[in-house]
Amino acid sequence: CTCSSCGEQGPQAEGQISLSSDGVRTQNWRQPLGRGDVLDVTFTSRSLAPCTEPMDDMFVGPPLPLTPRQRSILDGLQLPKLQMYPVPPNSEPGDSEEDRRRKLLQMYQEVALDLHTGMYLTQLTADRDYSDIHCQLMEDMTTLKLDQSNGRIIEFPLTNVSKVYRILKSNDKFYTPGSAAAVGGTKCEHIVVVEFLRRKLAFVYQEVQYAQRFMICMELLIRRAQQKQALRALTPTFPPKQAAHGACPTPRQVYEAMSRPNCDRPASPPPDASLERSL
Repeated sequence: CTCSSCGEQGPQAEGQISLSSDGVRTQNWRQPLGRGDVLDVTFTSRSLAPCTEPMDDMFVGPPLPLTPRQRSILDGLQLPKLQMYPVPPNSEPGDSEEDRRRKLLQMYQEVALDLHTGMYLTQLTADRDYSDIHCQLMEDMTTLKLDQSNGRIIEFPLTNVSKVYRILKSNDKFYTPGSAAAVGGTKCEHIVVVEFLRRKLAFVYQEVQYAQRFMICMELLIRRAQQKQALRALTPTFPPKQAAHGACPTPRQVYEAMSRPNCDRPASPPPDASLERSL
């Protein structure tokens, strides 16, 4: 900038300042992004990133800022009740049972939150073609929604899943994990198959650790959805004592009956008992 007559005409004189950007037009101000945009739901999830990190840090990335809604989802996501829990891929041989359970819970919550936010996965179709589809868990965390970018959105209830398994694909042939033909040194694709009653969903991964991670977390989500459905089936719609008398309870009566601990209480008389006594 240039300034003229600043000191000659005294402190009350007007100064003329010339601003120009000609000298900086040739500079390149572009800088690469160091990390993905946390607000971009189409950004590839960390579970699909290339496997270039050690096993200890592969599943534990830098903590991302969470919204209050995401924090509420994580607090409500606990491991389903199982007789035996799977071993997470990032566990060490010397880890205790408590450490394995903690790593499993953290991995489970991260994958569930990624699916709830929405992530792109590679699907192997029935024609053996590859297509990128957008997968997202609905608000109840029990329904998987698939968008194939063709105008159709398909919902798959996790309670209808019959089994989840992993297979290997090499040279356009399929093998079971651990078979001699699959470990011959050729590069294999790891395919996680989620089988429903009438349809199969096949997701392709290039690294075995990420395939195992996705498969374990899908199994936990499926068990959680099935246990929630069984709990709803065992929960009565109306309190049994009032339903036996044929009276429709009010919402307040339903809430009070469901919030009471299970203990024996004297049964309330039917609504017309006083009328019968007076007659």
